[in-house]
Amino acid sequence: MYKGEKMSVSLLYISPLILISNGIRQSHDTTDKADSFMLDQSEKNIEICPYCGCQELIEAYGTDPVQYTAICNNCKANLDYHIGDKDYALIQRVGFKFKHESVLEHSLIVFEFEASRALLQELSRHRIGVSPTIKSTRYTLKELKKEKPFTWIEGREKLYKRAAKYLYMVKDDNNTVYNEVNHASIKALENLRQLIVSGFSNDKVKYALPEAYKFKGQVSFNIRSLMHLLTLRLPKDALLEFRILALEALLALPDDYRELLRQNEQLKDLEDSLRMQLTGLVDNLSKIYTVETDGFN
Repeated sequence: MYKGEKMSVSLLYISPLILISNGIRQSHDTTDKADSFMLDQSEKNIEICPYCGCQELIEAYGTDPVQYTAICNNCKANLDYHIGDKDYALIQRVGFKFKHESVLEHSLIVFEFEASRALLQELSRHRIGVSPTIKSTRYTLKELKKEKPFTWIEGREKLYKRAAKYLYMVKDDNNTVYNEVNHASIKALENLRQLIVSGFSNDKVKYALPEAYKFKGQVSFNIRSLMHLLTLRLPKDALLEFRILALEALLALPDDYRELLRQNEQLKDLEDSLRMQLTGLVDNLSKIYTVETDGFN
């Protein structure tokens, strides 16, 4: 996995795929043909774990049949999340082959993202089926007040590492973060710190934020909206930071979700191409703190 610039993607929650297959079966009145452990299993005889074959299942019932669940005593799998082969093939056929993509909206995928405000601007253009909640600069900018000045006196490497807590660092053609763009961003960060120390309100200071300033937040998708984002943000003409974040998000998904998305041929080709490109970059990551760049003072 690519770990160059300091941005991150974490998968916080993903809904079971049976919600999609159940939705499809509802439309055709074929729920009796499901081979998954569906939401309501109170009348079915569950004996064998489909993951490990264990016959020791812990069955639990709530006051409502929908709250029924079964946990494997051996592999600890929650069978609410099991998707049968027939139901999985149904999603592939209806949602991807026949392109009835509305059924894919019966899903919820929640990530935590940390990246630059430049990326946030582009993320905000994805509005259908995408719900972001972002750390507020209005309330949090005063965290800079506790920082000592961002100056070159402390040495370049220490300065860059300390600034990277707040800034997304862009690498140049030599695969190093020591370049004029990041140099300018660090100057802007110091300007922000000085404004806050001088007593200016966050509402005013945020107008001086550099595009490299990091945001952190939670972003929710359904499969359809995530697939749309990935097909637009994985191609080579997209912002590289967004391409990396999109790939990280795709790789963070469980295998059954990721293989579904790879039913989209365009998306599969884009993922494979970007993986090859980033593999070349990873080979050079050791240069990040060793390549010398002149002209900083």
